Amino acid sequence: MKELLRDSRVRRLLVANTLGSIGSGITIFSVPWLLVHLPGGNEAFRWATIGTTLVLVVTTPYYGAWVDGHSRKTALLASELWGLTATLAMAAIGLASGGFGAPALMAVYFAGMLYYTLHFPAKFALVQQMFAPSQYRALTGLLEVQGQTALMIAGGIGGLLVETIPLWGILLFDASTYLVSFLLLRTLPYRATHLESSDRAAPPAGSAWSRIREGWTWLRDRPRLAVFFTCTLIPFVVVMSANYLFPIYVAQTLRAGAEYFAGGEITFALGAIAAGFFLPRLGGEDSAATSLPMTMLVFLTGLLVVILVPSPGAYLAAGVLLGFGNAGCRVARSALLLRLVPNAVMGRVGGFYQVLDRLLRTTLVLSLSLVDARGAPAGFALLTAVFLAAFAGLLATRSAASRATG
Repeated sequence: MKELLRDSRVRRLLVANTLGSIGSGITIFSVPWLLVHLPGGNEAFRWATIGTTLVLVVTTPYYGAWVDGHSRKTALLASELWGLTATLAMAAIGLASGGFGAPALMAVYFAGMLYYTLHFPAKFALVQQMFAPSQYRALTGLLEVQGQTALMIAGGIGGLLVETIPLWGILLFDASTYLVSFLLLRTLPYRATHLESSDRAAPPAGSAWSRIREGWTWLRDRPRLAVFFTCTLIPFVVVMSANYLFPIYVAQTLRAGAEYFAGGEITFALGAIAAGFFLPRLGGEDSAATSLPMTMLVFLTGLLVVILVPSPGAYLAAGVLLGFGNAGCRVARSALLLRLVPNAVMGRVGGFYQVLDRLLRTTLVLSLSLVDARGAPAGFALLTAVFLAAFAGLLATRSAASRATG
């Protein structure tokens, strides 16, 4: 990991990603907070989430195909340019109109979520092209630490700004982070030196739909590997779905104050940062597949603590376990994706799992709203059942990943 940090490309990538993540994180934090304080805001936020999911489910596969047909650096710069222009446009609209109603806030939320959709497939494909396979696990660990640190900073800045300045001012601040990120990435040396010539092929021919099918065909021809990557996605899906339950759990089950809700976010981030630092040091590059059952067991322990030990202290401890387990899975899963998926289809395969992530999250959140009357513990029991099914799937398909990396 120290050797990677000596690489100026890694340092630029980490700083640029941190700035972009802070900008987008502040937006994603501020908009829901402002929405739910408007009359009918809860309903508006639910429809904003559902509408955003539906649009991105349709458009993400086409964007993945576009990424695979163009320079990965160009695609990554395009994501930062979108963040910059969208936030400036929204800030100008808010400044001119004197504020943001529910429709404008929903548009800002959509713009922020679209940034994530544009950014991550391009970043993965760029990292895969620029670095050697032996560096993937350590690099994904660094990126996980960077991402969690950026979210902690974004939450702190967002919590401070949302109560003190109007949203258009927050958006101008966000735009400045996208601008600096864009300028840093523009200076990033871009050479695909670690791929076979067949993977440096020209942009794929044919219609957009035929190019999308190529990514799906790659997964269809490797069903056990496709199931493996789906199962290892579930901890992240569960965490994102649980964000709906955590405030209810703290307020109604624990009867604790906002400081414990914030404390849970902090302990989760600390656990994730610890996983990003320490797990890449355990074993070699081939240990990613074997480490996944351990990190998923840590995650399962966190879920069980939340259900079985309803106390503020246990909730904070569970945050560490959930953060460590989720981040550990993400680091290993990302390293395996980079090693096993050809760069020629990385954008489309990554796009497929982004679509699947959004569909699963939306389905789970809708299901959790149905069990809400029974309290947050019933919701966590549902999430635990989903996780256990994924854990069983991981154990059944792990050999496919081990053989592929061997």
